[in-house]
Amino acid sequence: ARMERMEQFQKEKDELDKGCRDCKRKLAECQKKMKELEVAEQENGKGDLERLRAEAQQLRNEEKSWENKLEELRKKEKNMPWNVDTLSKDGFSKSVFNVKQPDEEESEDQKEKKLKTFVERNEKQIKHF
Repeated sequence: ARMERMEQFQKEKDELDKGCRDCKRKLAECQKKMKELEVAEQENGKGDLERLRAEAQQLRNEEKSWENKLEELRKKEKNMPWNVDTLSKDGFSKSVFNVKQPDEEESEDQKEKKLKTFVERNEKQIKHF
């Protein structure tokens, strides 16, 4: 039952977020159209401009109502009882396995070559110390 309530709450939250985003997108489109009509300033566009202004005002009111609903949802979420799933969340999820590389036996020639290159690279420091 707890999991079902959590899923229901998450669905409700997702729906509200989606509705709020859609409303903001529509408002932005409406304002863009209004700016285009204002730039054109045609006589036949006056009616369209007034209609868009009314629509923009309606969308602003709708956006406020969505924001209020989201705020109520946040308050409801704060007042929800804690349970095992909501007490803690993973900070990160990463597993690393330390696998030891197989040691390869080096021949005397390889060891000598490795030592020579080391001495050549660090000759100044070796003399200093």
